Amino acid sequence: MKIFLYLIAIPAAVVAVLAVAITAVNLPILAALWIPLSLLLFLAAYPFFAITAGKSMLEGMFDLDVTPKFHLPARLFLATLAAFSIAGAASRAARLALRYAPVRFGTGAPFEWDWVKAWVDLSGHSSWCTAAWAIGALIALTLPTAGVAIWISKTQDNRRSLFLMIVSVLLALAIGAGVADWLIRGSHGFTTYVASSTQDNSLSAMLGNGYTGAAWQSHMSALLTLLVTGGFYLVLGFYGWAQLGKPRTVPALVGLQMVVLMAGWIGSGTEFFLGRWHIPLLLVLAAWGMLNSFFRLADHTYSLLDRSPVPAAEPDVVLTANGRKCAIVVASAGGGIQSAAWTAQVLEGLRREHGEAFDKALCLISSISGGSTGSACYVNWLANPAAAVSPTTAASASSLDEVAWGLAWPDLWRFLFPWPFGLLIDRARAMEIAWAGNATVSGNPPQLETPLSDWNQPVAEGKLPALIMNSTMVEVGAPLLNGTSDVNAVHSRVSGGWMDGDTLHRIGNREMDISVARAARLSATFPYVTPVARPADADLQPHMIDGGFYDNYGMATLTEWLDQALEATHKPGVEPPVSRVLVLEISGFPPPNFKVPPTPQTHGGWLLQLIAPITTLTNARTAGQVSHRDIELKLLEAKWKSRGVLIEDAKFDFDPTLPGGKQPDPPLSWHLMPLQIKAIRDEWNLSSPNINKAKKQVAEFLEKC
Repeated sequence: MKIFLYLIAIPAAVVAVLAVAITAVNLPILAALWIPLSLLLFLAAYPFFAITAGKSMLEGMFDLDVTPKFHLPARLFLATLAAFSIAGAASRAARLALRYAPVRFGTGAPFEWDWVKAWVDLSGHSSWCTAAWAIGALIALTLPTAGVAIWISKTQDNRRSLFLMIVSVLLALAIGAGVADWLIRGSHGFTTYVASSTQDNSLSAMLGNGYTGAAWQSHMSALLTLLVTGGFYLVLGFYGWAQLGKPRTVPALVGLQMVVLMAGWIGSGTEFFLGRWHIPLLLVLAAWGMLNSFFRLADHTYSLLDRSPVPAAEPDVVLTANGRKCAIVVASAGGGIQSAAWTAQVLEGLRREHGEAFDKALCLISSISGGSTGSACYVNWLANPAAAVSPTTAASASSLDEVAWGLAWPDLWRFLFPWPFGLLIDRARAMEIAWAGNATVSGNPPQLETPLSDWNQPVAEGKLPALIMNSTMVEVGAPLLNGTSDVNAVHSRVSGGWMDGDTLHRIGNREMDISVARAARLSATFPYVTPVARPADADLQPHMIDGGFYDNYGMATLTEWLDQALEATHKPGVEPPVSRVLVLEISGFPPPNFKVPPTPQTHGGWLLQLIAPITTLTNARTAGQVSHRDIELKLLEAKWKSRGVLIEDAKFDFDPTLPGGKQPDPPLSWHLMPLQIKAIRDEWNLSSPNINKAKKQVAEFLEKC
């Protein structure tokens, strides 16, 4: 691990020295350099942050492996080249600002030291020693990204070839160094010609100080660098578009790097231009964002599909289908890909152990967020056994690459220019395509792209379990239920604000629908990873966000559905058609711990006062939802026990323990690393005491059916 700390220390030292050199001589110039310095700090600090404080969310980006394993060197090559491009962009922008910002901003010279002047004045007349020093700095800034990627990739699977990884990094650095040398030395004649050819036009004069005279050639040199890195950006963007839903695409890490690269170029150029009037770039971005909010194309929407003529089945029809005497209902909690994979593992594992008996008893899955993704993969596998990938494999497959591609290309430009780019697909749609591709055997049409209502008929006939994927409406805070069975919101015990997809997705008198993948995505709209969205062209257009905001455990919908199903089949004095119900609670995370820490906090002050309300809201949401989940189920059990219906529950919590009693860091992104996938398989196959207990409950329940 020490070697990686050194790799981080080297570029961090470069950034620190540069910052000190600037601030010690001329502090105002730092305003022109905050974007290049931010790029350098990103390269130096982000890899370290991703494997420490941001491990749960960001570490997966550095796992660059895909199947087959020989794709890894190519992906590592791209990540290294992208990091080198960021370093080059930051270096070019910093040199331009140091040399001409004083003229543009009306300040004094920012540097007096000869070595700084030599670096700033890099050109075709620079010595090999000076150019080598500059390129060496770019290489040093690239090493943290490459080093951490190699370390994580090797840690996840020791069979991965260290030799091939090192060769791919060295090749990327060689190509980057060659291009950088050409831009520093070899392109001098070209930029001189372009500058002299365009010097007489009115553009440089109109732009004013900082663009005229010798500065114009420096800007032409920067423009050439932008064209080179911009070409790299465009090639990757079109490649990612062509590869959506396919095994090989642009790595998520490279997608993030491309966001940083383009933001650096756009921000540096805009900051330099605005410096003449001392207008902060952040103020312009805020105003631009507010202006864009008035354009409809800046909003994220989702399209609607034609609905199957078969309506969603009523709860009592589903409950009693196939002549069931006992029923299993499932509440699948949210939690990103971790919950998706664990939900699929539990459901597929139980079906493989109990076969037809489990199929016949399972009648409802109420799911949230990642649990909806895993549940959709499971039901799709039941509905299309020949064309669908096994649920555990499909739900464990990464979709982070597609999300990052959507953020770096269509969504970046949607934010900047919504009117021409608002018609492009967004990162949420890219994730849907990834899910559909992950769940489909190659050569078959993606079944998750078909309307959700296509499953209504087999659900009513008892051939498939009903699936309800819960989302939350931003404007009212109430849940939206997209599913193959209805819950009567008017007579709801909990809230009259519920709505189902049949009601929301209407255009006039015409009922519309959405695809299975889209219903899962709306349920799993994790903030900032995927955008909130509204239905396009529908009569009502609330925005959808993650279902976990209302109930992260799926229990509210489950108890409502089950109560309505039992009420519809209950007749006083008559034995109920379904007399036993088993509730499976599936959670991809250990049970929350609400114990007060044994030692008091020793810090506070204004920072605690600032974050305390947000921290309390977050913790109270979890504590409140757990309490409501348990109370709702216990009350339902008590109510129906007096009427001859026995309701039991079995908990399948993913709760592995590492050597030494430690708990693994659960991933919070849409990527599972190989060791994390293995942990899920091991937890099921090796069966901890809690999982064994829950498995035994299911087996005993089915034996009595």
